[in-house]
Amino acid sequence: MKRALHIAIGTLLAVSIQAQETSKTEVTYDLTAETAVGTGDFTAYQLVSNRHHVLSTRANTGYVRGALNVRHPLGNDFLLSGGVDAIASVHADHKAYLQQCFANLQWKGFYVEAGIREQKPVLRNSQLSVGHFSKGINAKPVPQLHIGTNDFWTIPYTKGWLQMHFDGGYGKFMDNGYREDGFYKAEDVNPGYTTGAYYHQKHLYFRTNPEKRFFVTAGIEHVAQFAGTNYAKKDGVLTASRKSANLKAFWNVILPLGDSQYFENDAIEDWIYGNHLGSMTVQLGWNINCNNLLQIYYDDPFEDGSGMRKSNGWDGLWGIEYTNKAPGRQWVRGAVIEYFQSTNQSGPLHYDRGDYPEPIRSQITDLVTGIDDYYNHLFYSGYVYYGMTPGIALITSPIYNKDGYNGYCDNRIKAWHLAVNGEVTDHISYLVKGSYQEGWGTYHQPIYPKRHSFDAMLQGTYTKGPWQMSAAWAFDKGNIYGDCSTFNLKINYHGKIL
Repeated sequence: MKRALHIAIGTLLAVSIQAQETSKTEVTYDLTAETAVGTGDFTAYQLVSNRHHVLSTRANTGYVRGALNVRHPLGNDFLLSGGVDAIASVHADHKAYLQQCFANLQWKGFYVEAGIREQKPVLRNSQLSVGHFSKGINAKPVPQLHIGTNDFWTIPYTKGWLQMHFDGGYGKFMDNGYREDGFYKAEDVNPGYTTGAYYHQKHLYFRTNPEKRFFVTAGIEHVAQFAGTNYAKKDGVLTASRKSANLKAFWNVILPLGDSQYFENDAIEDWIYGNHLGSMTVQLGWNINCNNLLQIYYDDPFEDGSGMRKSNGWDGLWGIEYTNKAPGRQWVRGAVIEYFQSTNQSGPLHYDRGDYPEPIRSQITDLVTGIDDYYNHLFYSGYVYYGMTPGIALITSPIYNKDGYNGYCDNRIKAWHLAVNGEVTDHISYLVKGSYQEGWGTYHQPIYPKRHSFDAMLQGTYTKGPWQMSAAWAFDKGNIYGDCSTFNLKINYHGKIL
């Protein structure tokens, strides 16, 4: 992965040099400053969530940010682009770091990319929705090498009625030091930690012609953590257990396959190689007219086969989204109402014959596969990156655990979410959103009485030429994040060099 980053930086430098020799090249830059001040233990939830962990969860924080982007066409069908994006923060877990550094080569509707880049949601509105279950935008981007389609690509010989959106690749989690430091700061509550884990992700969505009155979108997204070294306490001694990162490991995580003899091999965590999760989606669209679109959708999460068989009851993200595509000022540009549930997790019991030795194994005839324990994992601690969930932010990220626990302690929740945005004048827009959630802990460690939180935000944005300024107020009420109130100010300048 270091080699991929070097390639990304080298390519960007080469493009920048060539940019001085041709008028076809476009070079732009962004300068941003943002601050958040207020009361409470954290920056209010709605200001932090689903923003690639740019703004710190710590109260009274801020940063300055600078980004350079280059686009250079190579003939009629190829486009070479890249970017470098650096952030320097105060009162945050990370003081100075590269948020993005990537190189991208496009050919018609396809691309190959290497480096760190903030990926956009495929189906969910990045401003309004709570996001995707596994490929969300809540955590920092993971460096990876991947290929995909730029947008939905019309499949040949279908007469324009069927489209496809694909992305897939491999990356590596770079938060080894963060995980190790977190463990030693709270050894009394953490059973261990994992470093050097690799990342695999892919999604495949099919969509009928979206220009028709009615259209359908369906598909799947899948991510996996694999390889790495787990450090766990055994009889009071921190013991290392390593998983290979050879070519076989890269192949095995494409599908959730495992070791059928995991008990005999003393590797119960290998009943499936790696930590797999994802969701299956069905979405129905209705073009009310040329300017108004209504969509309803359901994302069905899974952590193993029981979730894919829909043994997890009503678990999932249920939503309705309205989009106003009309030009000019619109009081309501978009609106989303969503309900998310993760309380079932295929039931509170798990009873698999493979977990027992002979002669007990052959005597067990029943099979009960439950306790999916969303985002948690025996070997990898959890699906987490720098303390934040890369999935739906409604499941409280470990970074909020005041005792320093590095896993998810409240993944059984029910939540409602509402968001609306629009334009008040030609230069002033607004965004309002709020969520209410209740949490019951996990099946292994239930919370009673249940926890709750109401989290809301009101934001106004003024745009004039290259300048964009926004002011926001957000608050949390409840016992998940505590009672927090945060005022936020952000200024951005977008400039062009060539």
